[in-house]
Amino acid sequence: MPHTRFHFGQLALFFSLPLALSTGCFTLFGIHQVLLAQGIPELWEFQEYEPPSDIGRPRRTKDATTRSLSASCDHNGKPLTALLPPNQLGVTAAEYPTLFVYLPAFSTEALSMSVEFVLEDQNGKEIYQMSFPTSGISGIVALGLPARAGLLPLQVDQNYYWRFTVICNDNERSQDIVVGGVVRRVRLEAELQEQLMLASPEEQVQLYAEAGIWHEALSTLVQLRRDQPTDLKLVADWEKLLKAVELGDIAQEPIEPVPATTLRELDLPQLPSEEERGHRQQATGNSNLNSTP
Repeated sequence: MPHTRFHFGQLALFFSLPLALSTGCFTLFGIHQVLLAQGIPELWEFQEYEPPSDIGRPRRTKDATTRSLSASCDHNGKPLTALLPPNQLGVTAAEYPTLFVYLPAFSTEALSMSVEFVLEDQNGKEIYQMSFPTSGISGIVALGLPARAGLLPLQVDQNYYWRFTVICNDNERSQDIVVGGVVRRVRLEAELQEQLMLASPEEQVQLYAEAGIWHEALSTLVQLRRDQPTDLKLVADWEKLLKAVELGDIAQEPIEPVPATTLRELDLPQLPSEEERGHRQQATGNSNLNSTP
């Protein structure tokens, strides 16, 4: 009767292959779980991102009790507000980020107001300025830095000062109502960049928030809410993000729609399709299998 010889090496191979497969799957999907463990924080505090000590610029919120000498700028309720963390510093990874402000209605008659947006470099030199009329309706307004207006990309690790002004009286600019803050561009770490390319837009919000990248967390979530305004999970994320920077009182305010041509100015990484993400995940899994001893 023939004898079957069973080698220990065969036994090891029998158990090692499923182990390698499971390890590859854990490596592929486990990283997301680690990076998304915190997601949107309860309180937006990142010690590595501190504002310049001489910020000395407009505050992010204009006191709601302030009343202009011009009757056209009188308003009740929520004040003009820059959507920024309490320290007035918003971090971005984009060359041309989009900033946001809450603009109240300054008249019960939905009166259009003239507003002005200005960006200065860290030396106080004005490098961009635009003016436009408002719709007269309260809401959250997007301020995109355009790549097509001769504006150079924001430089990494540089501070830029921005201000948003409601012009109450063209002949008396001392009556202006002004808010603003600082935007600083940073370079994303390679690991985070890879995770962002594999992530869905919803996961990108979590990844940006966990990394303290304020403007991309906000911009990505704004676009998701424009696309899916009735999604309750996105509504909850929106409320949580604004509460984290003590702006929960404007979470219920409408987000003004913008033309499709302006959406490009969000300048976020190009999102891969579901098929592309699947191919990348498969490639990552194969790479992990090949590297397994």
